[in-house]
Amino acid sequence: MIIGEGGAGKTSLAKKIEDENYELKSDEESTEGIDVIQWKFPLANGQEFRVNIWDFGGQEIYHQTHQFFLTKRSLYALVADSRREDTNFYWWMKVAELLSDRSPILIIKNEKQDRQCEVVNERQLRGEFTNLKEVLATNLATNRGLAEIKKAIQLYISNLPHVGDASPLPKLWVRVRFALENDSRNYIELHEYYQLCETNDLTDRQEMLRLSRYLHDLGVCLHFQDDSTLKHYVILKPEWGTTAVYKVLDNKTVKQNLGCFTQDNLADIWKDSEYAQMRDELLQLMMRFKLCYQIPHRPGNYIAPQLLNTEQPEYNWDNNNNLILRYKYDFMPKGILTRFIVETHPWIEQQKLVWRNGVILNKDETRAEVIENYNQREIKVKVSGNRKKELLAVVTHELEKIHQSFERLQYQTLVPCNCHKCAVSENPHPYPLENLRRRLENGRYQIECEKSFEMVDVRRLIDDVNLSPHQDYREFQIPKTPLQQELDYQKTKLLTNPKEKHIMNPSLKTEFEKEIFISYAWGGESEEFVNNLDQILLSKGIKIIRDKRELGYKGLIKAFMERIGRGKCVIAVISEKYLKSPNCMFEKRPSCEKWRIL
Repeated sequence: MIIGEGGAGKTSLAKKIEDENYELKSDEESTEGIDVIQWKFPLANGQEFRVNIWDFGGQEIYHQTHQFFLTKRSLYALVADSRREDTNFYWWMKVAELLSDRSPILIIKNEKQDRQCEVVNERQLRGEFTNLKEVLATNLATNRGLAEIKKAIQLYISNLPHVGDASPLPKLWVRVRFALENDSRNYIELHEYYQLCETNDLTDRQEMLRLSRYLHDLGVCLHFQDDSTLKHYVILKPEWGTTAVYKVLDNKTVKQNLGCFTQDNLADIWKDSEYAQMRDELLQLMMRFKLCYQIPHRPGNYIAPQLLNTEQPEYNWDNNNNLILRYKYDFMPKGILTRFIVETHPWIEQQKLVWRNGVILNKDETRAEVIENYNQREIKVKVSGNRKKELLAVVTHELEKIHQSFERLQYQTLVPCNCHKCAVSENPHPYPLENLRRRLENGRYQIECEKSFEMVDVRRLIDDVNLSPHQDYREFQIPKTPLQQELDYQKTKLLTNPKEKHIMNPSLKTEFEKEIFISYAWGGESEEFVNNLDQILLSKGIKIIRDKRELGYKGLIKAFMERIGRGKCVIAVISEKYLKSPNCMFEKRPSCEKWRIL
């Protein structure tokens, strides 16, 4: 994965790795979105090793979608133009850390015209980022340092955890992957993917879906199995899909309209034959990436919030009796607020009070103001009206979903003081939520306000903002509120509902309906029992679905739990640990709601 600022030389490096004789162009076009280049080199045992080089566009508009491709199964090269001093090394290192789970990183100083400027504070970066492996310099015009860079890439790529795994992929999987990667098409329909698997002797439908999920995690192809539209297609060339998306975001008309576009605009943007038959699916891909949403009550009209006006519109706000909550981030990745806008767009006030860094939501005579101050690394929430706690619960639920999409995102949830002085203040004293929770755990039920010096009740502070008093809280451990369910329903209604290009064969339905799940508490006798049961059932040709085996990279336990609710059969291994585990008991709930327990 080659990352860095626009114009740093990422594309030049990718081309030079592929072909040392590549002649640099003085007017090398900046990458739009993502380009993928294949590079092959021989291993010591004589086998050929193939690497996919992902060249990421450095412009800010592209940053929001990088997270869908940056994974822990990769080596990262951060390229910096040594003639410039605009490379924010800390920012790029943090982005890679949050999205890749500490994958190894190389910093490549692109010393154009042999200008050797020390742009990297290597000691400081190594002090914080233990995954920084080497800082290397090159002049790509003369190939100085290129051999050392390629040697380092080969070394660290070969040492990635999944490379040369002691449990290699099944041979049938390898054959299917080879066939997919050598298919010249940009996408295929699901039934064509099934046929290709069967041609290569992979006949089990669950195995086919498990393979496409694995290849999706690797970035080899894209198969969104849980999306009602996209599940019918396997995108063989991810760069084809992302290029189509960026054609919209980079379109002059869309930019002039501050992110607003129509179906007619898309017909013009995607008029080329490679896109024309897939416009509905590509639009769904943009929605899947949280890059746009359909404007309620205006069919065929959409907004890409990252292109909205930066100016905050005029509006009135009643500051009396507000619920206030703040999120303070140690490091703030870009795109949190625009993703939040997409998630909550059905309730945007008049579909007008929204800008790039903020939004006003209005539901049942209750309003929420959510504003991001990126320079201060902060999001501030204010809620006013009749159903303050309920609407605030929706806001926190949606923000927590976004937070959980990052690896180890560090932030504080700041709860406002409710003492007599702070209750009427626009800037009440803030308490870190985790500190309040620790006080409760240690039997300390009061805390002093640092503004009024009043003693206030800790439980009431937490209850006022409708948050859980427990430190091990996760958003999937509590049922959705009625208001949250209503928002989810409205979002689902607004998703594109393209006409099917063919009548799907019922036999091609996803195999989730036939899955057999097992729910148990990890560790101890239960784990040993499940391992034995797993082997016995496998020997009889029965495959069970286990979270440890099925979650995959960045797999959310919530999604796995929801899949359990769709299964035909769930085996629950009950133990004392199981009964005391909120995760296990929540995991069992979807099945209990749907199926009769025998």
